[in-house]
Amino acid sequence: MISQKSYIGNPHGGGWFSWELKFLGLFLALISFSFNFIFSDNTSALFVPTLSASVDQASLQVNGNSVINSTDKTAEIPFNFTVNTNNRTGYTATLSSETENTALTNTSSAAGAKIDSISTDLSLNNLPNNTWGYKFGASTNYAPIPALSSPAQILQTTGKTNGNESNQLSIGMKLADNLESGNYTNKLILSFVSNPYTMRAIMTNGPDFNTRVGALDTNTGFASWDSSVAMMTNIRYVKKSVTRPSVSQAAINIEDPDSDYEILAWFDMASGTVYYYSDAEKIELSKDSSFMFHNFSGLQEIDMRNFDGKNIENLRDLFSNCSSLTSVNFSGFNTAKVTDMTGMFYANFVLKNLDLSSFDTSNVVYMNDMFSGMRELVNLNLSSFNTGKVEIMVNMFYDVRKIKNLNVSNFDTRNVKKMRNMFSNMLELESLDVSHFDTSKVEDMAMMFYLDHKLNPLNLSNFNTSRVQDMSYMFSNMWALENLDVSSFDTSNVTNMAHMFGGLSKIRTLNLNNFNTSKVIDMSNMFNSMLILENLSLPSFDTRNVITMRGTFGAMEGLKNLNISSFDTSNVRDFRYMFMLGIARDYGHDQVDHLEHIYASRKFVISAMETGGDEGIFYRRPSLTWDAGCNYVPGTGNPFCIGSTWVVLP
Repeated sequence: MISQKSYIGNPHGGGWFSWELKFLGLFLALISFSFNFIFSDNTSALFVPTLSASVDQASLQVNGNSVINSTDKTAEIPFNFTVNTNNRTGYTATLSSETENTALTNTSSAAGAKIDSISTDLSLNNLPNNTWGYKFGASTNYAPIPALSSPAQILQTTGKTNGNESNQLSIGMKLADNLESGNYTNKLILSFVSNPYTMRAIMTNGPDFNTRVGALDTNTGFASWDSSVAMMTNIRYVKKSVTRPSVSQAAINIEDPDSDYEILAWFDMASGTVYYYSDAEKIELSKDSSFMFHNFSGLQEIDMRNFDGKNIENLRDLFSNCSSLTSVNFSGFNTAKVTDMTGMFYANFVLKNLDLSSFDTSNVVYMNDMFSGMRELVNLNLSSFNTGKVEIMVNMFYDVRKIKNLNVSNFDTRNVKKMRNMFSNMLELESLDVSHFDTSKVEDMAMMFYLDHKLNPLNLSNFNTSRVQDMSYMFSNMWALENLDVSSFDTSNVTNMAHMFGGLSKIRTLNLNNFNTSKVIDMSNMFNSMLILENLSLPSFDTRNVITMRGTFGAMEGLKNLNISSFDTSNVRDFRYMFMLGIARDYGHDQVDHLEHIYASRKFVISAMETGGDEGIFYRRPSLTWDAGCNYVPGTGNPFCIGSTWVVLP
């Protein structure tokens, strides 16, 4: 980097005085501009910063008598300076006296009369008599006038100006009656220097990269799930080239408009490789690097070490639908500023090993769908993950089918609001420790462990569920789970418990005495297919707001005693299959109905249309037959004519 300075303008004096009047002359000399010019060989794009500046008053004069005769004997003289620069790192403005002398001096005074600079920051009214100072912008205090050898930095910006940028500088003074008459002068230097700038190669934003580079694959296929979605099936590799492309390679530009270097990309159909080239040693990825390789379904390998990620904020869907990706190297990849990792590896169907131990996730807010659909993933290293700011973990590990042990011991979940489907469909998962999870802000736990067929045990003793509204399918089809302690659950805000415990086929006991169900609307299939549970007591259940109980106790083959004495079904509109024995074994032919007692109250009311038929409340329950001798009147919902299995409580 070579720096050059040019000086334009000259200090100019002048002014006037009268023996009868006391005048002060302040001459502002805009004498210095500094420019940084950058020269570099073999660059295809060169950025040269420019800077211009001006002041609205180059010479200021003050009537000293007017100041002395004023109420507080002070004066404030503002003036404006304007700067325009395209320098991407901005500029620095400094102020100093022309010499080491910081006083306003009466050159005609034999006694050397002067107005001294203040020595410390002071408000205007607190200035000592016959002193002066300066202030910048909205500051309330005035600062001492700096000498030439120690100029004061009054402003430093960090980016280019948006057209002309104006700022105000003010001179303030306080005078006394004893001030000798004459012309008091000094010269100030206001200097502007463009900040140092380093040449950068900056990639275009992620969606634009996806569009431009994706278009290089002219023989695209289409997604099986949507024939209108183009999939880049022929791009198998993305690699850095050490040589510039030839004319015949038909390269395209993929740099950001603010990039100092050109970045070129081209596609070699024979090898299935997209090459990229830049004169810069390393290429910075855009703040928005989302969707860069989205739908590159043929991509097999990529090395991210050639990219500088220090400014990335968005990695959403970076590799989503890269269904052929087998290797990605993130060693040393900087993610410190990233806030969004949504769907980052979504539907990477064949990737088996993923090491993210170098990731800095301290600023990430969104991790929903991050690893969703990674069906062949066996090893996942998340040892460096800091999740203290994460709010959304929906579907985070959904459908990660082959991992047996998932280590989330370092997860900080204090700010997470949604955990819906977080660990669902992890078919081979055997070990998962979430006992340390802080769930105090979580509102959605629906399907959280759904279809985790092999997970056992599961410790939820530390879970705070006070804000949770949806627990539907939360534990559904956890076939291996033998014990489930939810006695500490606060369910006071839950509205949906559909399928919550459905399919817990190895659970023998379930304590729900503390459950508050006053807001629950949906209890459909809540306990369906709990095959060996013999006794279920729900005396605390408040069901006044429940609308559907479809299949609630269906397929509970081993159930002997059911206490629903608190059930109020006055608002229930769907009772279908509520007590159905199930169809799992040859349509019920070899099923055994063990049900001995159902304890209910007079508030358990059902309608005639739900009592029989293929969709009736008692479908396939031989012990629960309607007693025709009760002279049932349609619409009355009299529960006390329901077979001998029922025990009606007051």
